[in-house]
Amino acid sequence: MEKRQNRKHSKIDSLTPELKETVEQMLLGGCTYAEIVDYLQEQGVGISTASICRYAKNYNANLEMLNIAQENFRRMMDEMEKYPDLDTTEAIIRLSSQHIFNALANTTEADWSDVNIAKLLKETNGLIRAAAYKKHIEVQDQNTTETGLEAVKNMVFEAMAKERPDLYRQVAQYLESKKETE
Repeated sequence: MEKRQNRKHSKIDSLTPELKETVEQMLLGGCTYAEIVDYLQEQGVGISTASICRYAKNYNANLEMLNIAQENFRRMMDEMEKYPDLDTTEAIIRLSSQHIFNALANTTEADWSDVNIAKLLKETNGLIRAAAYKKHIEVQDQNTTETGLEAVKNMVFEAMAKERPDLYRQVAQYLESKKETE
């Protein structure tokens, strides 16, 4: 059975938004936990240094995750600027592949003994499937576009043949001459 993680609630989470924001700014500003405890006591809030420490640990971890996500997004946008025809899916696949290659390059021989081969193969297979599915969709879209263009072309030529047979003959001759020169 899947283990559910309990949500973490701290005394700081129950503070007013303004007071909580001040505590977070103090943490970012390099204030000591004792200084934060003193400040909160001046505001009429009793809290221990250990509580501040636990909150700071979680807050910093969340901040680090946010920074990593922003950096990854920035990299993806840089890729999309370099290659304007690149779609977001392709950019995400490229970014993920880059991280995988970096992880592989930095893996020591000792690290490989701890790797679950079945999981590694499953994850690799998932990446390959994502790339193949994207390629399949691109081909399907291209075929749909070509089919649509062909239908429009046929409709135009049929209407032209009925309504303007002289123009139809001229266009047909022009296209035939282009085929012969190619």
